[in-house]
Amino acid sequence: MSKVWTKRLGDAVFAIRWILYPINIGLILALCFYVVGFLVNDCRFIWDMFRHWTWDMEAMMVMLLGFVDMSMVANLIVMVVQGTQRIFIHRFDISDKSERPQWLDHIDSGILKVKIALSIAGITLIQILKDFVHVEQVNWGNTLHRIIIHVVALFSALMMALIWRITHPEWAADHATEENETVYDGRRQI
Repeated sequence: MSKVWTKRLGDAVFAIRWILYPINIGLILALCFYVVGFLVNDCRFIWDMFRHWTWDMEAMMVMLLGFVDMSMVANLIVMVVQGTQRIFIHRFDISDKSERPQWLDHIDSGILKVKIALSIAGITLIQILKDFVHVEQVNWGNTLHRIIIHVVALFSALMMALIWRITHPEWAADHATEENETVYDGRRQI
C-alpha cells in the first residue's frame, strides 16, 4: 500500500510542472497586446511622418530605437515562454526540423537565464541610446540611473555566463566540435 501512495505522490509532484501553463498563456496574451501596441505606434508614426511631411531624422531615430526596444522585449517574452515549455513542462514535438529554432536544442535553465539577462542589458542599452539622441534635452540624473542599471545588468549577465561556462565544461567542448564541422551535400564532413 505504501508503494502505491509513494508512486501517486511522486506522480502528483511531477505533474506540478503543468501549473506553469497558465503563466505561459498569460505571457502569450500580454505579447499579443504588446504587438497590437507596436502596430498602433508604428502606424501612428508613419501617419504623422506623411501627414506633416516632416522627416526629422532625430525623431525617426528615436522612434526606430523604440521599435528595436519593443522587438527585443517581444523576443524576450517568446524566449521565456518557449524556454519554460522546453525545460520545465514538455519538449516540443516538431516533425519538421527546419521549423525548430536552433537555440531550443542547446538550452537549459542556466543558458535561458543568461539569454534573458543579455536581453535585459540590450533593452537598457537601447534606452540609453534614446537619451543620447536628444543629449541636449536629457535629464542626466535619469540617464545616470539608466547607465548604472545597464552596467549592473551587463555585469550580471556576464557573471551568469561565466558561472554557467565553468559549471558546464562538457558543453563548451561539444559546441566547439560542432562549430568545426562543415556540411557538404547534406553530409557532415570534419
